[in-house]
Amino acid sequence: MYWFLDENGKVLYVGKAKNLKRRVTSYSYTKKLSNRIHQMVMTAKEVKFKILESELEALLVEAELIRTYLPQFNVALKDDKSALYIHITKEKFPRVETVRKKEIISYHLPGTVIGPFPSAYKVREVLQIARSIFCWCSNPTSAQKSEVKKPCFYYHIRLCSGACVGQISVEEYNENIQALLLFLRGKTKEVLDGLKQDMLRYSEQQKYEKAATARNQINLIKEVTSKKYTLKPDLVSSVSLSSNEVEDQLIYLRKLLHTYQAVPASYEIKRIETYDVSNISGQQAAVAMVTTIQGEMDNSEYRLFNIRTLNTPNDYHMMKEALLRRQNHAEWGKPSLVVIDGGKGQLRAALSVWQWECPVISIAKDPDRIIIPHVHWTTKLDQDASKLEKLQYHIIKLPETHPALRLIQKGRDEAHRFSKKQFSRRKLKAMFE
Repeated sequence: MYWFLDENGKVLYVGKAKNLKRRVTSYSYTKKLSNRIHQMVMTAKEVKFKILESELEALLVEAELIRTYLPQFNVALKDDKSALYIHITKEKFPRVETVRKKEIISYHLPGTVIGPFPSAYKVREVLQIARSIFCWCSNPTSAQKSEVKKPCFYYHIRLCSGACVGQISVEEYNENIQALLLFLRGKTKEVLDGLKQDMLRYSEQQKYEKAATARNQINLIKEVTSKKYTLKPDLVSSVSLSSNEVEDQLIYLRKLLHTYQAVPASYEIKRIETYDVSNISGQQAAVAMVTTIQGEMDNSEYRLFNIRTLNTPNDYHMMKEALLRRQNHAEWGKPSLVVIDGGKGQLRAALSVWQWECPVISIAKDPDRIIIPHVHWTTKLDQDASKLEKLQYHIIKLPETHPALRLIQKGRDEAHRFSKKQFSRRKLKAMFE
């Protein structure tokens, strides 16, 4: 895989080639190049490359990085209307299906979305390989709706785990889906380690059929991820095309908002404000606002809101008071993104009073996960409490090393530290008074 960068380090184009020298050399024949490629070659100042294990790995890493960096000279996958995604539903027995970008936004699809892919053929190719290893069910809900359990088509050709006929428990089925997700994200070693442990455990329990299934999965994974094999999945790429960590964090955060709230792909996340409430039983309560400018913490833009309207524990009311007061100060500058430290309740409280046009999300802990409302980012929410109660959310669990998560965690941790510091000051002052 290779990519061109301009003089500022911006990614212009991402591509893949079996013979890198031949491909790069072809760009030197400027008279034979199209206008678009000629312009790219004249703009590029640097070429970088990374050797990948197989053809499919290159295909999927390329697709993911184009969606992340949106290079101006890649046209096939920048158009999300034509690109296809793999969608793993959020159900008791998750299904695996293909969707278009407009479906993700229009229907607020819960679950996990992987892609994009340039064609239905490529999607089928990926799923065909994955299905031979992780035999999910095409119609797992049929067994729940009827006493007569009708097997799906894939059950007859041994590519279904048997959810349609009640042959697998919810727990086992979801473990299989989680392994599938890890596999599609290129975490092959983790999948193999888990399967080896399962195989040993089943052998000790004398469950030899299950041990044999785990062994077969291990062998198949080793086969399709070997250098001799032409295809290998890795849909959530860990490859970074930028040497600037903060720049990467902003790019991945923008991609996250673009995917789940239709924030424009060119949206500039210049100012992020993160809010945290600190109090003990409502006493000496304070809400901290910490600010990052272009991904860097800027303590000159920090603000504190001492809560004086109540002295009983009510974090939601405190958050609403702080955000209402914040919106009285447009001279501080308006945020590109608001992050609330807390779960759905805290986020709902923030949405009930926030009027400025920018995305509002939250980060919940244990484990850390990002919560994004199921609304278009420009939607003005009805402030009626009963309607806000019905609002749905994307719950997004990202790897600990994910750049977007690390940026949000950095703001959350700093807001927590800052609000605790102010709480301690107020508590000490109250003791002397």
